[in-house]
Amino acid sequence: MCNTQTLARSADGYIIRCTECNRIQLAFGIAAVTLKPHQFQRLKEYADMEQEYRTAVFAGPDQKCVSLPVNHTLTLCLTLAELQALTDLLDQAAGLITVYELLT
Repeated sequence: MCNTQTLARSADGYIIRCTECNRIQLAFGIAAVTLKPHQFQRLKEYADMEQEYRTAVFAGPDQKCVSLPVNHTLTLCLTLAELQALTDLLDQAAGLITVYELLT
């Protein structure tokens, strides 16, 4: 049984981590996925890159113009607003992971 700690939470989703196995659960929109730490880090890097480069691209407010690979079987298709919300969640979670690592 996992002992979880909440890393980030918003109206769009949440990110929690098991303190025993270090697996991270991301729930965002209608998707929920469990990630290994390296998969979480890779997703954060992809989201950061997309956030940096896609903001210059014109897209309608409801147009799903961003595809983020989460793992080898799951890709998130997002609007620019959803990308911003996900990036905010990932940033908060990554910050808390760093703090927890420093404390242990």
